[in-house]
Amino acid sequence: MTTLTLKFEKVYEQIIDEMVELGIAKTKSESVRMALLNFGLSTGLIDRKEILKYLRRELSQDRITPDKIALNIRRAKHETIRR
Repeated sequence: MTTLTLKFEKVYEQIIDEMVELGIAKTKSESVRMALLNFGLSTGLIDRKEILKYLRRELSQDRITPDKIALNIRRAKHETIRR
């Protein structure tokens, strides 16, 4: 895991704050992770099919609960899955 300290100003700060205020993200850190994941998906750096395979593999090992699904989605956001 990598820990970064980032400073955002102006429009970047407004976007992050708005994502949290609207409930799109729970925290500012999560909003940045979501933006990176979206960037990776939209540019082809991360393959959507690989993310789904990862989640299915993880979830098939145990009984699927909403908490486990949410946990695995958060984990997938943190990992870089390349084609």
